[in-house]
Amino acid sequence: MIVTHEDKVEGDHIGAPYNRVIRHLATPETLGTKNLWIGTTTIDVGSKSNAHSHEVNEEVFYCVSGKGIIKVDDEEHEWTPGTVVFSPPGTVHQIINTGDVPLKYVCCVSPPFGHEQFRSDHEMES
Repeated sequence: MIVTHEDKVEGDHIGAPYNRVIRHLATPETLGTKNLWIGTTTIDVGSKSNAHSHEVNEEVFYCVSGKGIIKVDDEEHEWTPGTVVFSPPGTVHQIINTGDVPLKYVCCVSPPFGHEQFRSDHEMES
């Protein structure tokens, strides 16, 4: 058994204009997963993720706390705790924090991200 805890994962701190923290919890590098990437994202008040897509990865989002809007291609949906959204490969998606507290959600991605792909898709320096 391989175990980790979110509190022990520093994560990637992404600055303006997309202030957020992405923690890589279950990945090929952290837990040795072969077909899945699971992480959490916390978006600061007044911020959002960058609008992006993944060519071959499908992604499921689960809202844990806070509120906002989730966009997948031309559709928008209210983003509140308990909401689950699927983004098929190739769809542009973005999450916007419209609340007054940090917005936290879980992301599940298959196949798992490669390091360089993750950094490029999320507009991070390599």
